[in-house]
Amino acid sequence: MHDEIAEQVWEAVGHWVEGRHEESMQILARLAETQTPSMMYGVACGIATVAKAALTKMHGSHSHACFWGIRTVGGLRPEDIIPTHHLFAARFIAAYLNNDTDTALALYQAVYTSSDPELWPACMHTLLAATGEAVLAATPGAGR
Repeated sequence: MHDEIAEQVWEAVGHWVEGRHEESMQILARLAETQTPSMMYGVACGIATVAKAALTKMHGSHSHACFWGIRTVGGLRPEDIIPTHHLFAARFIAAYLNNDTDTALALYQAVYTSSDPELWPACMHTLLAATGEAVLAATPGAGR
């Protein structure tokens, strides 16, 4: 079952990279309908694995003394200027890149259990979109 899910994650990212965004989101929606919450956390980690590969390709591998984070201009807090679903995607990917599974799980649980029924799907869609865009940026000649 994990292999099937991994294949679907790769397919969803691939469709995004090809500009087939609706098909990409449909795969994610089907997974959300058929998988348990814990399996969907695995889907989020699978998507983040692809983002990690793309970002590592672009920026190289970093030592353990380095960490990934989110920086804003003018001393503004990310919460004040970045939409929640975008901030989730950036923070989840950064936590995953930093091997901070506690933070990644806490972020996922916070959006999954949110009282806003639109938040979790928006966060998962944005995570997939951000990963697809990272793959595009990391792939020479892949411009649209």
